[in-house]
Amino acid sequence: MNIGIIGSGNITSSVHLPLLSCMDKVNIKFIADRKNPKTLAKLYNTKSIELNEQSSFPDCDIILITLPVGARKNYLQKFAEYGSYIFSEKPFTMDLKTHEDLLQLSDKFTCNYERIFYNTTRNIKNIISSEIFGNIQKISIVEGGIQGKTGITKNSYINDPKLSGGFLHESASHTFNQLSFLFENITVNSANILWQDDFDIESNVFFDVTGKNSFPIDYKGTHIKHVQSKTSIFFERTKIEFNHLIPDSTFLISTLNSAKKFILNQENTFASTFPQAYYLKWNDFINKIYSSSKLNPEFETSLSTTRIISDILEKGGRK
Repeated sequence: MNIGIIGSGNITSSVHLPLLSCMDKVNIKFIADRKNPKTLAKLYNTKSIELNEQSSFPDCDIILITLPVGARKNYLQKFAEYGSYIFSEKPFTMDLKTHEDLLQLSDKFTCNYERIFYNTTRNIKNIISSEIFGNIQKISIVEGGIQGKTGITKNSYINDPKLSGGFLHESASHTFNQLSFLFENITVNSANILWQDDFDIESNVFFDVTGKNSFPIDYKGTHIKHVQSKTSIFFERTKIEFNHLIPDSTFLISTLNSAKKFILNQENTFASTFPQAYYLKWNDFINKIYSSSKLNPEFETSLSTTRIISDILEKGGRK
């Protein structure tokens, strides 16, 4: 399986390359970036390509695209037209229309929302599906923390709203993907967004989940306050708390009228570390290609996540 890589930033050098280089039947065909990645390519004994309008690329089975979200659209289009399978870093796009348009070009996309392979995510899905604690009454989610710009250069894409997506796209998208994985019918009821320098830095969102069991979700995501990231699920008589950001969260269970908490033991059949989650995501994608399985691009790229963020931005507006 020949894999070409567009983008040589930290996520490529620290996560994808070490992982892919250890996988069976995987060959890194090239690494390309706007600044010629000669050193990184040499480390992995592969071809380096400097990205420009005249760049040409060797044929590959899969193209990994890790450029900032605001800079990757043209490459998603280009390789979709080539008929390549494409593994994109998240978020897939900055807006719903672009996402939908790309899926019209190809059904060979996936996007790296790896948290659905966490033990944490799979275990809470099993708990909810079992209905052992009855119906959900409500869910509360808090996440984030103060994020400064120490060590970030002035020219970094993180400082450019045309390239980077702010808190909703860059951080909350993972959590919204988890919610979409857990619940089929989730919609945005209302939202309030705080903006700074054209970036969303804090959001308070209320969701509605409808179906056999309907209930609300209140969500708070922030880059400007110290918070303890946590999901709290309130059932009819019990509450379960866990950290949805980590692969192997402890599940604390208590009755609604008691402060006494117990640890709920869970199975360990999916990812209990971050590298394992990335591995399972890659392995899932490669196995689907080998088996010639027809991909579901709306699921693979989490169109529902992009739709949620678009609805939040529309209903939240600028304050």
